[in-house]
Amino acid sequence: MHSGSAFRAVSRAATAGRMRTSVAPMIDVTDPCFLRLLRLISPFGNHQLWTEMVHANAFSRGQMHLDQIKLAHHIPIHELEDFAHGTVVQIGASDPNDAYAAVSELRQMGVRHVNLNCGCPSRNVQMGSFGAVLMTRPELAAQIVKSMLVAATESPTENSPPAHISVKCRIGIDEDESPEFLRLFIDSIINATDSVAAASSAPVSFVLHARRAWLSGLSPEQNRSVPLLNHARAYEMARDYPHTQFVVNGGADSIQA
Repeated sequence: MHSGSAFRAVSRAATAGRMRTSVAPMIDVTDPCFLRLLRLISPFGNHQLWTEMVHANAFSRGQMHLDQIKLAHHIPIHELEDFAHGTVVQIGASDPNDAYAAVSELRQMGVRHVNLNCGCPSRNVQMGSFGAVLMTRPELAAQIVKSMLVAATESPTENSPPAHISVKCRIGIDEDESPEFLRLFIDSIINATDSVAAASSAPVSFVLHARRAWLSGLSPEQNRSVPLLNHARAYEMARDYPHTQFVVNGGADSIQA
């Protein structure tokens, strides 16, 4: 596994009645076969499993949800009834309409938790205007998350209950690791989604990768160990936003961690 491939809750709100640890999304690792293996190793449902990132336009433009074979390569569709509450589908998006379409289709499939990737620093992801680069465009990120939350909560039924929406991001970008930078990003999302969240009782949560994203000069692999982790910043955010669920990512490579 990649370094820092597990994460855990840091706020009281996050730990109550929720899984203690998660296995992070990893390209070419956390595919459906790997998720099935992890469920066999730990069948008790006390770990949260994440899929590989899927781009939202695979649903809105590529109609992936209509291709069961292609879909099964990315999402454990045959086990969703058993996995739904313990599996997170991560999407990448740069357009609110694409994100809305993806969450709508995933919800109809039975997915109960969708996450927006705002932390990947790879060059290809940057060229697509999603991932960590969204942290430099907090207003766009906020509109994407708002569209996801609307899709996740509108017209709930017994067969299609609301889904949870979360954002996985970094604590900073390049040289900027200031608390003000991170608060601006978090505030933008909370303010944009507050009315929808209040009406549906479904607030957005955050997964904080406690390391800055480096958008140039380091490879994504190097960025998994450089710069140094700053877990204190994640705990600071949990204190500053007591009504928001935060989870820390990075450096949780043992049971003791």
